[in-house]
Formats: sequence, C-alpha cells, structure tokens
Amino acid sequence: ADEYQLGYSADMWLDQLASFVQEIVISPPTDNDDSTTTTVNSIINNKVHLVGNSVGGYLATILTHKHPQLISSLTLLNATPVWGLNLPGWDGKLPAPAVPKAIGRQMFNLIRNEDVIRQYLEAAYVRGEAFDGSFEDGFDGWGCIASNADNENGAATAGGGGRGEPLGTKIRACTEGNGGHAAFASILWSAPASGISFYEALQQVPVDVLLLFGGDDPWCTEAVGKRMHVTLASRRDGEACRFVTLKNVGHCPNHEAPTAVAQVLMPWLDADDSEERRVVPLDSLSQIHEPWGDVVIREVSIEESESLGLVDRVVSSMVG
Repeated sequence: ADEYQLGYSADMWLDQLASFVQEIVISPPTDNDDSTTTTVNSIINNKVHLVGNSVGGYLATILTHKHPQLISSLTLLNATPVWGLNLPGWDGKLPAPAVPKAIGRQMFNLIRNEDVIRQYLEAAYVRGEAFDGSFEDGFDGWGCIASNADNENGAATAGGGGRGEPLGTKIRACTEGNGGHAAFASILWSAPASGISFYEALQQVPVDVLLLFGGDDPWCTEAVGKRMHVTLASRRDGEACRFVTLKNVGHCPNHEAPTAVAQVLMPWLDADDSEERRVVPLDSLSQIHEPWGDVVIREVSIEESESLGLVDRVVSSMVG
C-alpha cells in the first residue's frame, strides 16, 4: 500500500535530492538540537558543493540545472549521461503489470547473483584489492591492510591487520529485503528527467564544474569526459570548468582512489570563486599511492578535448 503509484523515475529521485539538500543539509539546526558541531556551519550563502558518481552524476547535473540557487559548484565523477531504459508499455508506477513484473523479477535475480556482481566489479575496478576485502573499507582510513603471515617478520602489515568485508557481499546484502524486484522493474521502465536531456542541462548549468574521471572506466570513458568538457566550455557566462583524469582507476574513483580524489577535490572546494577555480593547481602531486597501487593524476586541456578523434566522437555520442 505504501508503494501504490510510486515510480522510481529520475524526477522522483530529483525531488528527493532537492528536499534532502534543502531540509537536511542547508536548513539550520533547531533550538533543541544539542549537537555542537554541524556541517551546516560550513555552508556559505545556503549553497552546497554537489558531487555525483555514475548515475549520481546524471542526477546531480539535472538537479543543478533545476535548482541552481542551491549549488555552489558541481563535481562529476565518471557521470553516466543516461537514465535507465525507459521501456515502453508502462509508466513505472507501482504496482507493476504482469509482464514487467515477471521481467523485473528475473533480471533482478540475475544481476544480484554473486558471480554476476563479481564480474561487474571486475569490470568497474582496475584493482581487485580495492573491492575484494583485502583492505578495511571504512571512512576512518584505508590503511588497515590484511594480515600477511608470509612477510619478513611474520607480523601483520600496517594498520593492525584484518580483512575487510568484500564489496560484493555488501551489494548482495542490500538486495535481500522485500520489494527490490519491484523497484528494479520500475527503474527499468521509468522515464528520464522530464523536459531536458543530460547534455542540454550540462550546457546550461550556471555553476563551476569539475570533471574528475577514472581514466580506465570501460563505460564512461575519457572520451565521454572530453565530450562533457567541450560542452561545458561552450557556456557563455564564464563559469570555470576543469577536467582531471586518474590513471589506473575505473568507474568509481571515490571508492577505488579516495586519496587521489581528495587531493584533486579539496583545492577545488577551497577556492573562493570562479577565477580561483580556473587556476588553482589540481594536479600538484602527479602520483598518489593508494593501498592497492599508484594513481597518476593528469589534467586534460580543453585543446586536447576539442581534438577528439572520429572514433571517440562516435563512441561518446552513443552514450547519451
């Protein structure tokens, strides 16, 4: 009953995001809020710096276009310029008709299969150690390296040892509740954002934009990032746009290369205005060491993005 007429469309997610930013992130704490530290204190002029990865980048771009008064700057991490499949025959609002319901259940059970999840992760990540549980996966640091009984002194390596939980196990656990197949079917059939495409919105966003891409993403490739770069550079109001790639990183740079992402992102966020964001060094350290390997940081010039070859132009145009 709670899901009646609920549809998991892009517009639904955008409404949720807008409400979250306005009511949770920006709204000041109430008088009876006894917390002494809040992220609200760091928000200037009631705006936020918005960062989106994958389909989150799609949503972040449309949200910025629809609600520019909420956004100070936009950062896209391997943004996906498309939304779902928008299949015909159903508007995506629950409950699902018989055919979409059956298809959704079959596809949902397929993609949540542990072997399928592992294959996806192997494609999305460059280094298996970033997701296979070799390291602790927590917000308090990335240095909890797995115990190694074969090292020189027989002791655990830095961080105290202990394996983390594999990402695939966490993803599978998220699918165990009721209603997942129905939500998945709704996403497959639901429409993209109404009224505007990703690239139309990107060309019109009135804020500074940083493109930060894992350079070895098999889907949202560097060529896709270059197309976004050229689109942003065509804006007429002088907002800053920069494009940085991370070599040896795949589709989820914020998870596979958190130190490198922070190295690039923090100077951008700390800059005071568009003029400073145009010139602030984003690749002052060209190489960063993550626990599972080195990451090479490189900024892409607009001249390089504009010289995109014919094959890359065709391929990038097929993604969105």
